Amino acid sequence: MFDNLHLTNMLRSEVEHISETGLPLDVFPDKIQEIILNLARYENFNVEYTASIILSAVAVAVGNSCHIRIKGEWKTCSSLYMMLIGRPGLGKTPLLGFIYKPINEYDDRLYEKFNDDWNEYERAMSCSKDKRNNDGEDSLIKKPHLTTTVISDFTPEAMMNAHQYNLRGIALVVDEILALFNSVKRYSSKNNLIEDLLTAYSGQPLKIIRKSELRPILIKKPCINLIGSVQTNMLQEVFCTEFLANGLLDRFLFVYPKNRKISGWRREERNTVRPDIMNQWRTIINRIFSIPCVLDDKGATLNPRILTMSDDAEEYFYEWYNGIIDAVNAIEDDANVESRKMKLNGHVARLALLFQVM
Repeated sequence: MFDNLHLTNMLRSEVEHISETGLPLDVFPDKIQEIILNLARYENFNVEYTASIILSAVAVAVGNSCHIRIKGEWKTCSSLYMMLIGRPGLGKTPLLGFIYKPINEYDDRLYEKFNDDWNEYERAMSCSKDKRNNDGEDSLIKKPHLTTTVISDFTPEAMMNAHQYNLRGIALVVDEILALFNSVKRYSSKNNLIEDLLTAYSGQPLKIIRKSELRPILIKKPCINLIGSVQTNMLQEVFCTEFLANGLLDRFLFVYPKNRKISGWRREERNTVRPDIMNQWRTIINRIFSIPCVLDDKGATLNPRILTMSDDAEEYFYEWYNGIIDAVNAIEDDANVESRKMKLNGHVARLALLFQVM
């Protein structure tokens, strides 16, 4: 039997012609459907962008707390690389800021803790200066490190440093995706950002061993999310030979809404009661962040919870992907094989993990 919220969402989706976009809004939990519809109603946000960015934000909050088993020992975290495509004025940037606000607030709390720890560290250092313990050795005081989730303007080294202190996972949030791609050439010809992104998406360990580093960096289970936007007329710069050849674009989810009309603004009466959309969304994200990201006693090795598909889900999943395999096997000329199709199994499994958590 449908509850009131479920029925209300169905009616609102019909009135707003959501089905015409092809977006399967009903796969989201009812409370998140309500948030998506309310953001369209009260903030003029595009429904297709909203649903997609919510998936990105949930992927960040889940991080390395939960993985999904795809097949045998092949397991993956929920990280997504996402590109929002559209003409100017569709509201990509304000919406991205709204959906990621609770994650930025989470980072603010981490920064406040770091400040408190740093002040305590400086007091301890001041007290121990020129003093030695009973064994005649210097006191060992652990230096605090900033833990953060979202980074926007960064070098590959800064990205790795941020990740090593946040093993749950990080998010690269850039307003313009081309700025990220152009940064590859900004610093030096030895910039490893693209290679690091390819390695991280595959779930392989990330390592930095350089003379400039005091100690090597090893991230055994990387979890890097990436989201940014690009205007439609700039797509030709994204789809350049370099990124097509190395397979980076195969790992992206592209969000190009069928409804590309900019909605007109609707005035609300002064006494109109508006739902507290942000608080509803904040509650959901904070609950996902509360899922523990389990580390070993040394705090260096992750032990994520592994979600396994039910028998019915696994059978459906295998049957679907075997259809893709059969189609690819029927192609005689290797040049005609679309490499992107072979990455769909990973995309689908990650989305399944996200919907299960939601």
